[in-house]
Amino acid sequence: MDSSKKNTAAQILDSLTNDIISGEFSPQQKLHIKTLKDKYNVGTSPLREALSQLIAKDLVVSENQRGFYVSEISIDDLKDIYQARAKIESICIDMAIEHGDDYWEANIIAASHRLNKYSKLKNIDVFEWQNRHSLFHDALVSGCKSPRLLQIRDSLFEKSKRYRNLWLKENVSNAETLKINQNEHAALMILALDRDKKSISKLIENHIMTPVEIIKKSLSQL
Repeated sequence: MDSSKKNTAAQILDSLTNDIISGEFSPQQKLHIKTLKDKYNVGTSPLREALSQLIAKDLVVSENQRGFYVSEISIDDLKDIYQARAKIESICIDMAIEHGDDYWEANIIAASHRLNKYSKLKNIDVFEWQNRHSLFHDALVSGCKSPRLLQIRDSLFEKSKRYRNLWLKENVSNAETLKINQNEHAALMILALDRDKKSISKLIENHIMTPVEIIKKSLSQL
């Protein structure tokens, strides 16, 4: 495959991923090849390659003789993903505290400042807030020194994105919820700098599980 075809496959993969995560395609919706070709102006070969990669990401399923469908979402899957994320995040932060140096500490402080400053604005863009939020959590685990664990962490975060979008808008638009979120981020920073493994492990697991109840309510209304 030449580079132009690779770029086309990569572009359709990104576009389809974003559209599924954002909810443009509904859970269990059939993905018709001809419709997708027209929508994304792409050929059959790179489209099928992208769909195969989406199957590996658990965003798409393939049924024999019936084609491709958007993966379903469920409360059981939601809880499983978030519980796994909470445990992995706790392990990564524990190792980061063990191995992190002063550059690790400085990155946490900088990321915390950027997130906190943006959270105080009157008009908050959900995607910008999410970007700063992710960078703060990335900074916390960046001293982990385990590429394998970080790879698992990234995979679980990717799987959680379809659910997170049901929580993000409410979190950012609700002043009280956002304030609680800010306070927890401040506490996480302090505990990381204090190298308090026990306290930060408990807080990070609770912090990651916080959106689950909000998301469950949203799922019940779908």
